[in-house]
Amino acid sequence: MKLTDFILKPAIVKELESTDKKGAVTEIVETMKGVYKSEKLKVNEVVDLLMKREKIGSTGIGNSIAVPHIKIDGIKTVLGAFGRSSAGIDFNAIDGEPVHLIFLILGSADDPETNLQALRCIAQVAKQPNFCKFLKGAKDVSEIYGIFKELDEVAK
Repeated sequence: MKLTDFILKPAIVKELESTDKKGAVTEIVETMKGVYKSEKLKVNEVVDLLMKREKIGSTGIGNSIAVPHIKIDGIKTVLGAFGRSSAGIDFNAIDGEPVHLIFLILGSADDPETNLQALRCIAQVAKQPNFCKFLKGAKDVSEIYGIFKELDEVAK
């Protein structure tokens, strides 16, 4: 699985306006609702589920990255989005540092293997040298998406 298999270009938020975790997650889910047009994407419900997941354990994996994720009944495939915060957001990340890059995944409750593939994909590309630096420095959505496509090639 590749990043561009589950994160569409219109599902990228170049610069999040929110300065807190819930606000950032809400912004990204609202973007997803507009892109994926699924009736199962009820913004408030999805955000509440993601915040409950965060209480179980932070999805801030370190190195400026967070990967909030949940499974939702009725979604047929993995839906992804990306949001960037230049200022950084407190995600209670494992390294104690602010998060600048948020990969949000909504998975199918019926397809746990595909959900794991999406999480593995993000973990693989996050290991690439200069990954965070390039994403933080990207000038626009097209450049961010271009970086995703390049990473997809490297991670094959």
